[in-house]
Amino acid sequence: MKRIILAGGGHAHLAGISKGALSSLADSEVILISPSRYQYYSGMFSGFTEGIYTEEEIRIDLAALAEKHKFTFSEEKVTFISAAGKKVHTDSGNQYAYDWLSIDIGSSQKTASSILPVKPNYSFPDTIRSFREGRSPVIAGAGASGVELSLAAAAYRRKSGNRSPVTLISGGSLLSPSHSDRLQKICESKGVRVLLNKKASLSSAGAVEADGERIPFSDLLWLSGPEAPALFRESKMRVDERGFILVDKQLSYNESIFAAGDCASIDCYPKLPKNGVYAVRQSEVLWKNLYRAIQGEELVSFKPQKRFLGIVSTGDREGFLTYGGLHYHGKTAWKLKHAIDRRYMNSF
Repeated sequence: MKRIILAGGGHAHLAGISKGALSSLADSEVILISPSRYQYYSGMFSGFTEGIYTEEEIRIDLAALAEKHKFTFSEEKVTFISAAGKKVHTDSGNQYAYDWLSIDIGSSQKTASSILPVKPNYSFPDTIRSFREGRSPVIAGAGASGVELSLAAAAYRRKSGNRSPVTLISGGSLLSPSHSDRLQKICESKGVRVLLNKKASLSSAGAVEADGERIPFSDLLWLSGPEAPALFRESKMRVDERGFILVDKQLSYNESIFAAGDCASIDCYPKLPKNGVYAVRQSEVLWKNLYRAIQGEELVSFKPQKRFLGIVSTGDREGFLTYGGLHYHGKTAWKLKHAIDRRYMNSF
């Protein structure tokens, strides 16, 4: 019997499990190792922040999933990978030998004593409970997560009778240059103070410096982009210039290790955004290649789509939908996002 270790419960791993990919891995022992029993779904973080979803509604119980699909779940953190020795080490002092290893541990974040943690993602609920009640909450970083969470926190505060603004600092445009003006108007109409084209840095424990302007905060989220997990450099594995594990277009690191999702960079697509959309798309290739590797068959390649549907929640059960250069803002967009997110969670 061959042993497959799944390090991390990210989108690429879980999407395959929910679709029955494990059933194709005959005569194999599968062990999922993750530091928390619960994996939280980032697509519903804005809804939780606004108070629409409960914590139970945005998380996947990995132990229950293991029981349902007949694999082993171990609540530990992988701390070292011996690629040559084909072993993973954990914070519990355990060592697991493997025949194949698949890594989907997500990304990390900028850390400082004054920055609230949102990763690992099981820290998100407690962080948001503090942030949305703060006297002067600030978000640095205006990608999709920064825009969504600032608007969701502002909506929560309005409902709670708190009219003080949430401040959103962006080093460039909001989401993209083609959508920035429209999103800025939406933000400002809903209680988000937007500072565009200002590079943020921590000036002290209670303030952010943004191109000469000092912005005090009570609570700070730093969402300026994903950071690489320390695991790969500490394991002396091959990484890109930012420290993410480097794989080929078959999502393969070597003949026995695969990686997908935000923790990995694909050598022929170095600028591929790290988000859940691509992680779920990679899932099909990842599971096909695990099966093909076991069978000694030729691997298939991942090819990212050029355009995809994006929906950013803007609070008050409204959403901003984009597809290429097209966009639409309103309640229909949020209803579509809600239906997609519910369908995903119900698949488990």
